[in-house]
Amino acid sequence: MISLLKPRNIRQLGGHHGWAAICFTESSLDLTTARGSGGNVGIENQASVPLPPAGEATDTKSRWRAAVSDLRQKINPHEHRIVTAVRAEDVLCQTLRLPSTQVEELRQMLDLQIDNLTPLPVEEMVYGFEPLETTNSETLVLVAVASKAVVNERVQVLEAAGLPPEVVGIDEVAVFRSFLRNQMLPVDEKLNTFVQITPTAASIIVHTRGVPVAIRSVVLGDASLRSVEGQTALREELQRTLVAAEAEQPGRPIGQMTLATWSENLRAEVEELARGWGGETRCYANGAAPSPVTSLCVETAGSEEPRLNLLPDEWRRRRRTAQHRRRLIRGGIVLGALYALGLAVFVSMLGVQQSRFNAVKAEGARLQKPFTEARELQRLLVAMQKQLDTRYSALEVLREVSVLMPENVKLSGFTFKKDQSVTLKAQAQSAAVMNDFISRLEQSDLFSKVGNPSSHVDPSGLTKSEVTCTLKSAAPLPGGTTKWH
Repeated sequence: MISLLKPRNIRQLGGHHGWAAICFTESSLDLTTARGSGGNVGIENQASVPLPPAGEATDTKSRWRAAVSDLRQKINPHEHRIVTAVRAEDVLCQTLRLPSTQVEELRQMLDLQIDNLTPLPVEEMVYGFEPLETTNSETLVLVAVASKAVVNERVQVLEAAGLPPEVVGIDEVAVFRSFLRNQMLPVDEKLNTFVQITPTAASIIVHTRGVPVAIRSVVLGDASLRSVEGQTALREELQRTLVAAEAEQPGRPIGQMTLATWSENLRAEVEELARGWGGETRCYANGAAPSPVTSLCVETAGSEEPRLNLLPDEWRRRRRTAQHRRRLIRGGIVLGALYALGLAVFVSMLGVQQSRFNAVKAEGARLQKPFTEARELQRLLVAMQKQLDTRYSALEVLREVSVLMPENVKLSGFTFKKDQSVTLKAQAQSAAVMNDFISRLEQSDLFSKVGNPSSHVDPSGLTKSEVTCTLKSAAPLPGGTTKWH
């Protein structure tokens, strides 16, 4: 049974992470940009740049450089991460069953076995892997091995154009998964076959439940599908691939074969190949099959899990080194700018503070003369006030002392020091009378302090005493210091 179907449309929704897929074909460089959000993918742009005509002195890599320069104008690498792919005929794919463990431990196990999977020397090849199916005891792993030179050809061209790829996938594997997403392939328990045909090769993927169990490519070469011999040779290769898959998956019946091509010129040949197969068959010709570049972009943008990546480690190390160098340079520039800014702010603040200090200093110098004049005027006013205040004059003090003296006390000496003290000499009939006089002096409002008297009794029996009394006018001047006049 042959049916020609069209795939379902991809939902065109916005997203946060942009990806740009660039695929190399025999005649052009194809571009698709997309963004993924919440499991949905929105196609943003699609473009194709033809390769320059091949000349005698122009190799394929030079033609790629010319085309990618034009393609560079259609994409902003700061907004999109780059993914590219190699063709299946340039890759050896194999599925292995390994003990279930962490991804890093799977890598370590593959590092020990990889030289058994390919005749290429280890230094000349690059490999990637992807867990396909995991049970409690084992993990089915897809391993892809490619020539490092083939991968580097594409990576170098994109790097030189400022489009460094982060992922290098396999275009036919991306198309296979695109068919699965669009429900264009059966996902039953049978051994189903998916065949992608180009003018130069046929890529065969045997799958069950949507999981690849065998992947291989057949180079068509001169045995074109337009000849009976070419058709027969390809059917034999398909049969051998299915036999090998049956040996790996015993008990599973043969299921549907799906053939796809993007070349309208091969449509009739693909349909003839399907009619000669004998089982259930479906064909997708140009316009009905998802293109490799769109499939690659949608797969990468819509995937939240790590996919198979053939990008050599040296490119990753080189980018990390360049990124570290850029960070150091940017950090140095930022530190220099911060230092210059801080220095400028410090100098500005220093200038402001210096200006304020000079202003205060000038204001102080301007007020110094009025301040000195005011202090001198205050001193004169205090002196004049004391001159005019008769309360503490010698006569007033003598009058007060006379009032305080008991009847039996006689004053024999009076020494007055203005605004300081008064020294009194007195005699009395007895010490009790003299003590009464001293007590009265202590209670007087004129004196702030009455010193200890020096007393003695003369031969006639009189008690003679000498005492110094501090005047209350001996008070502190304004400013906190005590000045004695």
